[in-house]
Amino acid sequence: MKHHPDELLAEPIRRSLWRMGWNKLRPLQEHAITAVMQRKSDLILAARTAAGKTEAAFLPILSDVCTAPVGSVRALYIGPLKALINDQFRRLEELCEYAEIPVHRWHGDVSADKKKQLVTCPGGVLLITPESLESLLINRSTALSRIFHSLSFVVIDELHALLGNERGTQLRSQLYRLDHHAITRPRILALSATIGDLKAAAEWIRPGDQDSVEIICDEGDEKRIQFRLHAYSQILDKDSDPSDPEYVSPEDVFQELFDNYRGSKNLIFANSKSVIELTTDRLNELGRKNSTGEEFLIHHGSISKDIREETERLMQGQRPYTAICSSTLELGIDIGNVRGVGQIGPCWSVSSMLQRLGRSGRRDGETHQLRMFIIEKHPGAHSELSDRLYPDLLQGIALTELMLDRWVESPRTRPFDLSTLTQQILSVIAERGGILATSLFDQLVCDGVFSFINSQQFVTLLRGLASHDLIEQTPDGLLILGLFGERFVRHYEFYAAFISPLEYRVVSGSRVLGRLTRENVPPLGEHLILAGRRWQVVNVDHEREEVQVQSARGRKPPMFFSSGGEIAHEIRVKMREVLQSSAVPVYLDSFAVKLLNEARQVATDSGLATSDVVPLTNDVVEWFPWTGTAVMRTLQLLFEWAGVSAELRPRGLSFSIEFCEENRSSLERILRQTPFGLELAQLSHQLVRRKWDNFIPESLLQESFAADCLDLPGALRSLRTFVSN
Repeated sequence: MKHHPDELLAEPIRRSLWRMGWNKLRPLQEHAITAVMQRKSDLILAARTAAGKTEAAFLPILSDVCTAPVGSVRALYIGPLKALINDQFRRLEELCEYAEIPVHRWHGDVSADKKKQLVTCPGGVLLITPESLESLLINRSTALSRIFHSLSFVVIDELHALLGNERGTQLRSQLYRLDHHAITRPRILALSATIGDLKAAAEWIRPGDQDSVEIICDEGDEKRIQFRLHAYSQILDKDSDPSDPEYVSPEDVFQELFDNYRGSKNLIFANSKSVIELTTDRLNELGRKNSTGEEFLIHHGSISKDIREETERLMQGQRPYTAICSSTLELGIDIGNVRGVGQIGPCWSVSSMLQRLGRSGRRDGETHQLRMFIIEKHPGAHSELSDRLYPDLLQGIALTELMLDRWVESPRTRPFDLSTLTQQILSVIAERGGILATSLFDQLVCDGVFSFINSQQFVTLLRGLASHDLIEQTPDGLLILGLFGERFVRHYEFYAAFISPLEYRVVSGSRVLGRLTRENVPPLGEHLILAGRRWQVVNVDHEREEVQVQSARGRKPPMFFSSGGEIAHEIRVKMREVLQSSAVPVYLDSFAVKLLNEARQVATDSGLATSDVVPLTNDVVEWFPWTGTAVMRTLQLLFEWAGVSAELRPRGLSFSIEFCEENRSSLERILRQTPFGLELAQLSHQLVRRKWDNFIPESLLQESFAADCLDLPGALRSLRTFVSN
């Protein structure tokens, strides 16, 4: 007999829903309940923000768990942020109350007594980050089989934030390791919003067996989108050095931000922490001038945890605030209902744009609202051709058009990540106390996530780690930690797979404001803005790695390291389409329309409207391949390999190439005798990209760079088109 999905839920869970005032389940939740309780597959639940994904996963899971809630952790929830862990902990506690299912969390802010309670009497649901799970695997190794022996479910939240990066690789390796401590392989339920290729995500969940992963997409009504793109032209800073002029954002952009976002709850994202700091300061200055108070808060990864948590707390309250933020608030932290979202500058990806857009209008019946603010430098007589095309404006329009076309980037799920493999080698050795190289290879490579590496490469890696005293081999063949390996593994920074740069604390009195990298510490007496406030440096203590500041009136945004993002090929192709089209998107404001028309006129006058190759002088041409970051990087190395006189222009959109017979012969040689990616990688000066790369043999780093950073087929396609022109 066929049951309605809510009839499949355990009675205590149904009582909890009744007590919480639930009238009905959403379609996504109904499908998930049926899939979890009547089938045995892994699941991906793909839906917009605030579509009820968490409940869709946990309602059936808790119904299963409540039959035997103690004796072992039965369900493991893995989230990317401690704040998200805390949010979900509060939600699950209420849901689990009637069923008497214990709910635990494990991260740096949880007391030792709470952790001891879980180890002593494991049960129910455990919520944890990948970094805390790494710590658990190493430091509670003797208790792992007791804690996880009946683990039945693993819930991965914000899957899109983990795919293709070090944290995702680390997590997938950890899950393989947990399989050794559970009686049966636990089912994985992954929750995500914006993924272009769900099949690729399924391959990440079960490598080599993606067909066993069931994909459930939200079939609910799509929300209406309100969108506007505003454009501005930077102005010359009158106080800057005439020999090195600086341009600043006009007052109009801050006034527009203030007018649109004061008096309600919003998020304003920016790609640069310096822009976040300056914008927060300027908007609160306008609030003081207009007697409306300071309504603008700040949130990014370089301010202190206390200030970030204060922003989250105030955003959850009833008083309307707007947070100026980085991607730290892009994920699903509960900050209440957000009316609108702002974006200063174009995003790097459609996926990120969709995720930010989805933070607004979370309630049923509300619309998603996004305003994008593009600030272009006003070109002069000697400006680069690419600057006169207003590339940020083109990118902002391209992202929007691709979003409307329902295109999203596909994740790269299997990076050639030797850094995280190194971390996992050290972690497994620490967990086991010692292990044979063959057993380590079987666990991490043959039965793990690092199947891209062969046995000879693995041996080369182990020898490289031994040369740095990270590991050593005993006479009976066991691999154990070396002196430096022990030191690294016992430090709390080991648990993170990503790089944590050397930073100085910035303090005012006893209060920590944030952190700056050593290279960006201001000199004594200089002003800076940090945590949205103005300060002056009164002391720099290099021994304590501390900068002491006091309140001041002067302001200067601090410098923060930013590597930018990888732009997909499709975004650049769409930029060219926008430039060559005559259509004017209806969402542009009047100044954006003016700049777009100017860019199109420049393209027509230069010949770029009809060709990707334009003459600069009698013997130099500028080539716009209109392709993504990986292809541009590959082309640059191909030119170096062949001895072609070519220069990548500052905006990264084009090459200037000397037009001569020697260069033409070199280009044709590339097409005739194409080098391998490894040959190109040997020319790169950017081999060290990840946390543990400094300990990895150069030959392996070259292979990793070739696999992850180059697109040789794409570069050759572009080059053939160029040569034919």
